[in-house]
Amino acid sequence: MKYIIKESQYNNVIDKFITYQLEPHEEKRTKKYPKSVFWVKDGEVIVEIQKSGYFWVSPQIWNNITIMFSLEYDETQQVIKDWLEEHYKLGELIPTTPIFVKRISWKNITN
Repeated sequence: MKYIIKESQYNNVIDKFITYQLEPHEEKRTKKYPKSVFWVKDGEVIVEIQKSGYFWVSPQIWNNITIMFSLEYDETQQVIKDWLEEHYKLGELIPTTPIFVKRISWKNITN
């Protein structure tokens, strides 16, 4: 059976899914990385916001969004960018994800 949904319904589902993936979170900062703000959820760093304008999303969350909605990289980037603008007025940030899990800076983040 196939379902037909309107674009607005589709966008609403994407918005809710991204919200589920990224909320609620705590913001953390560390002296070791003063140019970054980290979002921590359930004890795991899920996002790093760099003052350079990048919004690094954990590969697991990025992949969840990509797979759930059968998106290409640039499409995933755009839906996250739209979500950032809608929820935080941070649409100027550039969403991206580390290709390799090399984000050592994400280990042991504390205030």
